[in-house]
Amino acid sequence: MEILITITVVAVVAGIGSQLIVGSLRSNKFSNERNAALGLVEETFEAVRNSSSERWQNIYDLTKDTAQYYPQQSSGKWQIAAGTENIVVNGITYTRYFAISNVSRDTSSRNIENTYNSANNDPSTQKITTTVSWPDAEPMISSEYITRWRNKACLQTDWQSVGSGTSTCPANNYGSASNITTGNNLQLCAGGC
Repeated sequence: MEILITITVVAVVAGIGSQLIVGSLRSNKFSNERNAALGLVEETFEAVRNSSSERWQNIYDLTKDTAQYYPQQSSGKWQIAAGTENIVVNGITYTRYFAISNVSRDTSSRNIENTYNSANNDPSTQKITTTVSWPDAEPMISSEYITRWRNKACLQTDWQSVGSGTSTCPANNYGSASNITTGNNLQLCAGGC
């Protein structure tokens, strides 16, 4: 009888122990997968920040809201490519992409509005929403705002023509032609020169 009780107790303890071990292994696996996904999210944000710091139009000129993009390295620099990217980390295939949205700001508080309003568009702020998905888990979705905090200054090489739109560096055009004499020097004239 004592041997039967001992065998029963050992079997119960072994069963509980094995369930704890299996649960712990699953938890570790999920935690490792989640950490890898979080690393891909952070890498995406960092790549988009770097690309926008180099040239704001790298992200501002992209199709908004529905288009999907992913970062890729080219010649030691981050580039933005259209579509989604599959990345294998520790034998798990992750799919990542991001979307870009315009941002509007409240005219009095200058806070970002929850719903985009084109009348209050802020061309110096973009919302980046990154999605990383992998099998057997819910996708990880995270958003971040990126702002244009640095502008490139251009050298005005001459004053030859009236320009429109975005100027390239070095510049040789100006925004208005009234009371201006063109040439290598700029001469402003009030009433004629």
